[in-house]
Amino acid sequence: MSYYRRFIYLMCVSGLALSSCKKKPEPQEVALEFMHAIQESNFERAKEYATKESQQVILLYSIFDGKRNENEKEKIKNAKLEVINQKEDGDKATVTILNSSVSSQETLQLVKEGGQWKISLTLESILPTSVPPGTMDMNGMPPVVPGPLDTAAMK
Repeated sequence: MSYYRRFIYLMCVSGLALSSCKKKPEPQEVALEFMHAIQESNFERAKEYATKESQQVILLYSIFDGKRNENEKEKIKNAKLEVINQKEDGDKATVTILNSSVSSQETLQLVKEGGQWKISLTLESILPTSVPPGTMDMNGMPPVVPGPLDTAAMK
């Protein structure tokens, strides 16, 4: 084998070894990155941290977010987030985050998907628990009500 081929081979092997040592994010890191993406209304980035099933929920949430006024969006964007509790149980985890702007806690469920921690959302996690009759808007959507992901809008 020529010197050049050996050099290329060693570079490839070294690159593989270094890339395989890359640390996978812990549940609290995934939860914070997800919440920061939501704060910034960057729903494409938020989807990267969510399970495949949760991505449709994020799409729906983005519709609700689009109906907020600028003042509400600014409050959400400026909220300070801090992980106050984490519990890991095999391929499931929960992360509780304190939203300091309104002193409320939000608990996110995570599961391992493809070896990576991902946020697991349900439709109920973003919609109000009940929508009174006659409160739908012209498009058949319930009114925009702050959900567990955006309690900063309540302040």
